[in-house]
Amino acid sequence: MIGQQTLSKTTNNQMATGIFILLTFLFLAALGINWYVDREQQRDLQRWESRLAFIADSRIASIEQWLTTQFSALNELANNPSLQLYLWQTTQGSKQNTTPKPAQLRFLRNLIWASAEREGFVSIPSKIPANITRKRATGIALIDTNLNFVTATEGMPALTELDKQTIEAAINGRPNQLGPLRLDGADNSVILFAVPVLPVLGAEPDTQKKPIGAVIGLRNANQDLFPLLRQGASFAEENEALILTQQENRIHYLSPTRDGIRPGKKQLPFSKQNLAASTAFSDSMDIGPYTNYMGNDVLTTSRPFKMAPWKIQQQVNAKQALRESNDHRNFLFITLSLALLSIAALTIAAWRHGSSVKALQQNEALKGKTEQLQKQSSLLHAITDNIDSQTLLISNQGKILFANEAIADSLGIELQNLRGSYFNAVFDQASRQKIEAAEKSTGSNIIELQVGKKTGVYQTTLLPIKKLGKHYNPLLLVLNDVTQLHRSQQKQELMLRDLVSTLVHVVDLHDPYSAYHSIHMAEVANAIGEALQLNSADMKTLDLAATLANLGKIMIPKEVLTKTEPLTEAEHDLLQKHVQYGLELLENLNFDGPVTQTIAQKQEHLDGSGYPNHLSGERMSLTGKILSVANAFVALASPRAYREGLSITDSVDLLMEKTGAHYDRQVVAALFHIVENRKDWSQWRNEGMT
Repeated sequence: MIGQQTLSKTTNNQMATGIFILLTFLFLAALGINWYVDREQQRDLQRWESRLAFIADSRIASIEQWLTTQFSALNELANNPSLQLYLWQTTQGSKQNTTPKPAQLRFLRNLIWASAEREGFVSIPSKIPANITRKRATGIALIDTNLNFVTATEGMPALTELDKQTIEAAINGRPNQLGPLRLDGADNSVILFAVPVLPVLGAEPDTQKKPIGAVIGLRNANQDLFPLLRQGASFAEENEALILTQQENRIHYLSPTRDGIRPGKKQLPFSKQNLAASTAFSDSMDIGPYTNYMGNDVLTTSRPFKMAPWKIQQQVNAKQALRESNDHRNFLFITLSLALLSIAALTIAAWRHGSSVKALQQNEALKGKTEQLQKQSSLLHAITDNIDSQTLLISNQGKILFANEAIADSLGIELQNLRGSYFNAVFDQASRQKIEAAEKSTGSNIIELQVGKKTGVYQTTLLPIKKLGKHYNPLLLVLNDVTQLHRSQQKQELMLRDLVSTLVHVVDLHDPYSAYHSIHMAEVANAIGEALQLNSADMKTLDLAATLANLGKIMIPKEVLTKTEPLTEAEHDLLQKHVQYGLELLENLNFDGPVTQTIAQKQEHLDGSGYPNHLSGERMSLTGKILSVANAFVALASPRAYREGLSITDSVDLLMEKTGAHYDRQVVAALFHIVENRKDWSQWRNEGMT
């Protein structure tokens, strides 16, 4: 009886200890799940913070480049010696109560007008059959030290008090003064630029060389500044870039907003709870979510301007941006929680079962498992020793724990001698370095190795294992010899390149006026693809499609291609069939990517007015949109049998006029950036027949 009581007490103590351990495990596991889910959320927010910061920095750079361009144009005008001399003579004449000469004023007026039209401060006026002064929101003017107009472009509006304060700062010797964004009488958002004008060299002693006036420029922000907020890369999610400023305790929205209120009209209190715009003027580094001016949750980041007292704030709809990550986190939480509950249930079941089984039964079960393990081990050896994959299991000290027959045969070492030796002793230094480098990357790697006396190309897979028996962090190395496959792929790629070169040469011989078209189109398409950061597979598809896009022209009679007179309707219809002819010639070739699908979209337009399939924008691929723009650009800028090539600038302008209707806005913007900053294709106009 005493023995039974002691056994019962011992059992109860063991049960209490087991329950305590299980509850502790469940609590710690729940904390771990919550920590992991929170870390995933922070990682998603950090990725969005980087994306928003990149876009904000890009748009600030574009706007400040635009501001610099305006000041450069006005400074060039202010440093004109003739303007300095005539303005000085004019100001001297006013001091002596003499009237400026008409010739001087006429020269200044013509100079101001020419500069304004050249730099885009005014458009070239259309002819109006009446002597009517038109009011404008833009223009250039020359101001004396009394803040009076000396001359100005037609329709220049009167100066406001804010304008006068900006001009006075410039006249007092402070260069490059930028006025605040404000609304004019027609509710246009305008911005004033002011630079000082110094007297001509020698007119006054250097010690008295003070500004004698100012050149001012007025630009329409609606037309010239705010469109820069929408240029460049963007997101699929609803997003918005805003220009903000703070005056006293209120936030002023200087740029257009989605609720339709005019720029500069909208303002909200800085203290409004959780307002996204307020974070631009606080020390907060958190990207949100915050609430925007319409009450929607947004993620946001802000950047200051160097040249203006503004902040740019880039926002993206938080619900759309975090939808995928929230779904992922919910899935992780549910999955891990179910796994935890399953582990707990299995633990309880195993414990109860184990406590009710006698020691003898446990020993018999252990014996059976041992026999099963031995059988599985024998089966594993039988499998690994009869497969072509060369397999090694290496400890964290570099000792070979397991090796199969395939790797032993390749190394020329007896299997029993290989197991227990060291990794450094069976591979040369160059191969070890390549394998160690592959260990840092994920997945399989194709690398050239020397295994034994053979040098070949191997598919190398490295799988880290947390624990195997008493060994921690061993590494499983699997090598598959793909030397023949690799050589076959290289040969196939070489044959494809030779075939492409031959086909392009045939097209050039058939249509001598378009001899450079394929080469130029591939060059332009590749430049646009790099600017839009296409992946390597899409870049390869785009390059091959651009090179082969004109293959169908060999089916068009040469006299149609080289005809200098206008084509008849039948000839025009025949010429349009060259796309379909090209696809028919290529239909039996196997390409890695959608090369033929991209070629089929070479002549398509976003509005469906192109050919041959009249595809609209949503049905066109990105590579097809790029090829369409590249083809049109090269065709405009290159000479043809019936015309000379256009200038690069005129070609880009024509494409921009058809942006949205025929061509993708993002693709044309990338081409514009390339032409402005990176490429010079002006020599195309001088290329004749080859």
